[in-house]
Amino acid sequence: MVHTTHGTSVYWIFFVLLIAMTGWMFWQQSRQQKNRRQLQQSISRGDEVVTVGGIIGTVEAVTDEEVTLRLGSDVQIRVLRKAIGGKYQPGGSTTTSPK
Repeated sequence: MVHTTHGTSVYWIFFVLLIAMTGWMFWQQSRQQKNRRQLQQSISRGDEVVTVGGIIGTVEAVTDEEVTLRLGSDVQIRVLRKAIGGKYQPGGSTTTSPK
């Protein structure tokens, strides 16, 4: 009777790889959440921001939960801080982490 452990070692390799990939995904997600939280805390009056819905505006007022954006000369909207996707850079790019 010959015992082969090749089959079980392949399962262990896949298991370790699966655990490593899962850990990496959780690490990436927590890092992105941390960056977004820092960005939302760094928002101040005068910043030009873009919402997650694509609306671009200038920050007029900031409270604990809300941000008031000026969209035009007579247009202001209130959005939740969570809705801010990043700081807007001319040319269409956004910054999702504070500088």
